[in-house]
Amino acid sequence: MRKRNRNPVLQKKFDEGYKLGLEHGVQKATLFFKEKFEGLENVEGIGKKTMNKIKKQLGEKYFEGGIKNE
Repeated sequence: MRKRNRNPVLQKKFDEGYKLGLEHGVQKATLFFKEKFEGLENVEGIGKKTMNKIKKQLGEKYFEGGIKNE
């Protein structure tokens, strides 16, 4: 079977769209988990020590005002 040559313009646009979609998906998932993590401090049985362990393991950035765009 013969390999088809791809149109470079279409391939570039496809790659750009794929990258934007991937970034959007990651941001959406990160926001979802950030919102869930914010509520952990109000869960009965999770004290200051446990919360600090969770923050250390998952990353402080999820608990302090959001995610930096990198």
